Amino acid sequence: MCGRYALATPPVDLVEAFDVPKPTFDWPPRFNVAPGQRAPIVAEDARGRRMGLLTWGLVPRWMDEPGRGFINARAESAPMKPSFREALSRRRCLVPADGFYEWQPAPDGGRKTPFWIHPAGGGVVSFAGLWDSWERPGHEPLHTFAILTTDANDDVRKIHDRMPVVIFEADRAMWLDRDASPSEVKALLHPPAGGTFVSHAVSTRVNTPAEDDESLIVPLGG
Repeated sequence: MCGRYALATPPVDLVEAFDVPKPTFDWPPRFNVAPGQRAPIVAEDARGRRMGLLTWGLVPRWMDEPGRGFINARAESAPMKPSFREALSRRRCLVPADGFYEWQPAPDGGRKTPFWIHPAGGGVVSFAGLWDSWERPGHEPLHTFAILTTDANDDVRKIHDRMPVVIFEADRAMWLDRDASPSEVKALLHPPAGGTFVSHAVSTRVNTPAEDDESLIVPLGG
């Protein structure tokens, strides 16, 4: 799964990286984006490719009550799940990130160790995401997203058995294309090649969503 990530890349650099207009919102550096919080996503609609702030935790539009939402969707089963099937077909998005956190179980069953997992070459990456809008009379509209996950690659497997699906720059247009065929979409839902990410252990401070500063990604003991 993916339960925390970071995005400290300035909006001006996100505009260039994702070929979107200047956003209408401010985005301070974030080092501990948590479920239930709003974060930038990139999607396309009738007005073109844009970046907006959505809440992490997808609420399907057909649900009677919003609940907590789904922060992740398994890439293998999303095409068959009512909660994700339509979004995978028509409402795909990119989730910009500088990297993500995962927790490695202790051999003796003790406290898990968090790891910061980030691109080996630095820079911003994009996770495969799904978005949806939930609206009911008497309620504030909810615009939400989830991150698709897949089997961990060699970089992550020693820490956790799942990881986000990465959509590389050359595939971003295809992923956002609402007219892409199911087979074209499915072909992008796989683990990235080994060597894409590097990782190191970090402080358990990251366990607390209120903790959010650059020291969270500093190597443990560094």
